[in-house]
Amino acid sequence: MSDFSSIVPLLACPETLSPLTQEGDTLKNEQGTAYPIVDGLPRLLTPTKSEEEEKVRQKMQKFYEKFTFPGYDGIDSPGVLMDKAQKSGFGRWVDQAVSPMATVLEVGCGTGQMTNFLGLVGTRKVIGVDQSIASLTLGQKFKEQFDLKNVSFVQGNIFALPVKPNAVDVLICSGVLHHTPDPYGGFKELLKRVKPGGYIVIGLYNTYARIPLGLRKCLFTCTGNAFRWVDAHMRRKDVDSSKKEIWFADQYKNPHESWHSVDEVLKWFEETGVEFLSGVPNIGGMVEGETPQHQKLFSAHPRESSLQHVMKQLGWMFSIGREGGLFVLTGKKK
Repeated sequence: MSDFSSIVPLLACPETLSPLTQEGDTLKNEQGTAYPIVDGLPRLLTPTKSEEEEKVRQKMQKFYEKFTFPGYDGIDSPGVLMDKAQKSGFGRWVDQAVSPMATVLEVGCGTGQMTNFLGLVGTRKVIGVDQSIASLTLGQKFKEQFDLKNVSFVQGNIFALPVKPNAVDVLICSGVLHHTPDPYGGFKELLKRVKPGGYIVIGLYNTYARIPLGLRKCLFTCTGNAFRWVDAHMRRKDVDSSKKEIWFADQYKNPHESWHSVDEVLKWFEETGVEFLSGVPNIGGMVEGETPQHQKLFSAHPRESSLQHVMKQLGWMFSIGREGGLFVLTGKKK
C-alpha cells in the first residue's frame, strides 16, 4: 500500500473540494466517494463540467496517452536528470528560485521530469498532476527507482483540480493551458491553489514566435510530412529517434492549441491580483546581479511598454520560434 499521508492534507475531492482521507488503496471524501490508488497513482481525474471542455480534454488525454511527452530517453539517474535541467537554463533558474522548504505543484507535469528534478532537494514537497496515466507512470517509475519520497504524482484535471485552495507555495504549469478550450479559466483555477504571497509560473505558446512553426506545419501537411529536417529539433544529434517522433507529434499533430501574447497574459495577471515578476525570455530589463545566463525568476523585473513587448516578440520568431515558441511569465499572488 502506498502511503500518501504527507500530501493528503493538500489534496481535495475534485468534485466537491472536500477533504480526503486514505483508507488502504483508496482516497475517500466526506460523503464516502472513493478514488482508487493504482500502482502508486491516485486516480482523481473527473470530467470537466462543460461539455465542450470535456470533449477537448478527452482528445488531449487520448493524444498524450499515446505520445508521452517528454520521454526519459538517456535519463537513467538523478545526476543525468540534474545535468539536463541545468543545461536547459530554465530548469536551473526554477530550481534556484524555489525555496528548499517549498511545497510545489506542477500541473500538466507530463512524464514528470521537472517534478522529479525539483524533488531532488529532499526538503521540498513536490506534487505532479497530469491526466495521462501513461505519462505519469514514467514519472512514477523514476521516482520509485531513486526513492524520491518527497515526490508524488496524481492523476487529475485542470478544471477539477484535486488540490485544496491556498495549498502550495509555487505552482508551475508550462506548455499546458494552450491545449485547453479556456486557457484564462484554467489559469484562474490554478491560481486558487496558490497561497497568498506564493508564486505562479505559466508557460504558453507565443502568438508571434509560433508563426514559423505554423508555416512549417502547413508545409508538412501539404507534403505528407516530407521535409521534416526543416524543423531544427529533428536535426539534433543529441536526441534519439523515438523522442524526435514524440516532439514532432506534440508540435505538429496536436489536436488542440491556442497562441497567446505577452500583454494578454499580463492582463490575466492584472485581473486576478498577480504581481508580474519576470519573463523567459526576458520582456524587460534585468535586475541587479542578473545576467542572460542567470535569470532571477522570483525577483520583480521592469515591465516596459506594450510596443516594446511587440518588438521583443517579433524577435522571438527567430530565436525561440525554432524550438516551439514557448514563453514563460512568473507572478506573485497578492
